[in-house]
Amino acid sequence: LNKRFPLTERFSATFRAEAFNLFNVAHYGTPGSVFATSSFGLITTSFNNNPVGTGTPRELQFMLRVDF
Repeated sequence: LNKRFPLTERFSATFRAEAFNLFNVAHYGTPGSVFATSSFGLITTSFNNNPVGTGTPRELQFMLRVDF
């Protein structure tokens, strides 16, 4: 979402909000593929273990910028 607010003739402010994984959908890893183990077909990891990127929890980001 992006909204521009005129403050004066020369100045304006812009507010911006961004959302990542807004509905907080889980992204699971691949299931175990070795047939002879007890973890065959079980999902034991998430898609991504990094703190940012695809598969992370819900994130919101806000920005306020003054233009002159």
